[in-house]
Amino acid sequence: MLKGVVKSGVGEGAMFMAMEHYALGMEEELGFAPYKGTLNLQANKEEAQRFIGSLQKQYLPGFTKGTKKFGGVKLYPCHIKHIQAAIVVPEYTRYDLSTVEIIAEPYLRSALKLKDGDQVTLTP
Repeated sequence: MLKGVVKSGVGEGAMFMAMEHYALGMEEELGFAPYKGTLNLQANKEEAQRFIGSLQKQYLPGFTKGTKKFGGVKLYPCHIKHIQAAIVVPEYTRYDLSTVEIIAEPYLRSALKLKDGDQVTLTP
């Protein structure tokens, strides 16, 4: 398991999750249509690396749109409480693994009544 603390992000997750290539690809790979945004968790980088290393990796390749190239995304299915979720690790990101980005079908902050500073646990 991995424990982390909910924190606000910079809003880029929502922009990328709204892109059809990523949204449809993630739905196909994971079996659920993810909410168009991510939940960010502050975590211990080494613990996050160990936890992610124990999960089955799925990969969504990048794509080109016009002259702009968008990177691939590694997906690691997991659970947050009773909800099927996945850790997303984009090829191009401003975060290291001390910030773990989570996607799920529902808006997790609302579904789990989360706010910045709340501790949550991810399980396989």
